[in-house]
Amino acid sequence: MGGERLRPGWTEISTLCTDPAYRSRRLATRLVRVVAAGIRERGDSPLPHASATNAQATRLYGSSGSTPRSRTRILQVRMPGTHHGAGAL
Repeated sequence: MGGERLRPGWTEISTLCTDPAYRSRRLATRLVRVVAAGIRERGDSPLPHASATNAQATRLYGSSGSTPRSRTRILQVRMPGTHHGAGAL
């Protein structure tokens, strides 16, 4: 599974997932290449998106020719009275 988010001149590649039963078959690498090719065909530039702590994703994007461009700081906020597992806003 692979998702895209549009930005002016760029299309972000995000939400890339491979079922654990099908890993180590280079499916994610092929998927990234196909999605990136489609983005280029539309005239945009592919922008892979991953957390710096997601070693699998950063390795995958690196093997597909991407290099880190910037880091974004993410701040997780919880409402008072919510428990840790409730998620962020």
